[in-house]
Amino acid sequence: MDAASFILQAAIALALVGILSAATAFALSRCLRRNDDADSLFWYGFSGLLAVVFVIIGAVATVPGSGGLVSAGALVFAGVAMGWLWRGERERRRRVLAEEIREVREGLRTRHERVLQQWVTYELDPAAVIDFPAMTDLSRSDTSQLIRSMRAAALLREQFEGGDVGSSEYERAVAGLEAALRAAETAAGVIRTDPTGRELPATGKSI
Repeated sequence: MDAASFILQAAIALALVGILSAATAFALSRCLRRNDDADSLFWYGFSGLLAVVFVIIGAVATVPGSGGLVSAGALVFAGVAMGWLWRGERERRRRVLAEEIREVREGLRTRHERVLQQWVTYELDPAAVIDFPAMTDLSRSDTSQLIRSMRAAALLREQFEGGDVGSSEYERAVAGLEAALRAAETAAGVIRTDPTGRELPATGKSI
């Protein structure tokens, strides 16, 4: 076999190895994005490896002396493909984590705003003011505790937004505010219903 034929056939074998390595890395990347199970990842990886091995064996059988070159090329292509796959998976995980953090932040803000909106009802709604005067009576211990909880949650929200405290501290403050509102409503005789329409445990007039 002359040098030109050797180079051409070895180049074809290397190109096949490169294509198979890229296709395997792409398939594995799609599996990771879809959160497929470990079996799917294994079989995609194993199939790609097996195909590359067959190409190397074919190159050794048909192009004498090309085994070392094609094997070295396979290692290079595999390294490049795995590096691309690792970087892509790291970026995907970073985006997923950022989205989870954003959802946690939005959830805490929503819970906080919901309590504040309920409180505003007792201040601005004339009917609620008349029916539940205890909700704005700061001489009552439940109402004063609610106000303190509102101030604490507002302070922690500012610190949370500024990155000075974590979500766990703010979540505890919001949970404490929710509990303080429920306690004040119960003491004032407010009746609330859950999303199914069932009455929550409390006595008094409904709102």
